[in-house]
Formats: sequence, structure tokens, C-alpha cells
Amino acid sequence: MTPELLIKQIETYSNAIVAFAVLQGLAFSYAFGTNSLFNCLVKTASHLAEGLTLLFLLTMLLSIVATVSLGRTIREISGEYRSIVQKLYLGKLVVVTIFSLVPMLLTIGYGVGEYPNKMDCKAAPARANNHAKLDGGLT
Repeated sequence: MTPELLIKQIETYSNAIVAFAVLQGLAFSYAFGTNSLFNCLVKTASHLAEGLTLLFLLTMLLSIVATVSLGRTIREISGEYRSIVQKLYLGKLVVVTIFSLVPMLLTIGYGVGEYPNKMDCKAAPARANNHAKLDGGLT
């Protein structure tokens, strides 16, 4: 395998890790903010919230370890571009960390943490009824 091909493959892997972290963070945040049933489940099912928090933490740690490892590998073979590669992988680590922390902090703040009216999920059935009317009343 040529060094150029190896660099390309490593970049593909590291970009996939970053993309996964970004998409996971955005998708969870969007679902939490727009789906009242999902929001209510995360808030009221403490075991779900704790499990999601642990899952987000594990995913973040594994993503960071993998990105650091790939960054070290590519730095070894990058020659004169070593400092640029180091800065790029530092940026990737920042992105992975930020987008992994967003769903984890949402889950900790709203699902694991205690606050007034946490268990009040009256909006979930009303919103579900609104969605049922959108299909022409078939449901």
C-alpha cells in the first residue's frame, strides 16, 4: 500500500468518525426539541436517560481515542506536513467533543437532573393528536 493511499484511507475513517459525532448530536437534539413524546420519555424514564448518557459518554470517548490514534498514524507518515496534520486533527477532536457533549448534556440536564415540573408531560398527547389530523383523519 502506498503512503498516499494509506493517508486517504485514514482520512476517510477519521472523517466518518467526525460525521457520526456531528450527525448523532444534531439528530438527538432535533428529536429532543421537536418530538414531545421522545422529549417526555427522556425526561420521565430515568433509566433511559442514564443509559443514554452513558452511551453518549462511551461514544465520545471511543471517538476521541480513535481520532487521536488515526491522527498519530497519519502524522508519522506525513513528513513535512506534520504540523498541519496536527492542527487538522486537533480541530477534528474539538468538533467530536462539542457535538458529543451536546446530546449528553441535554440528557443530563433534562433527563437525569431534577427540576420543577419535570414529570409534567401533558403536551405529548396534544401534539400526537395534531399529527393524527394531518393524515386526513385516517387514524
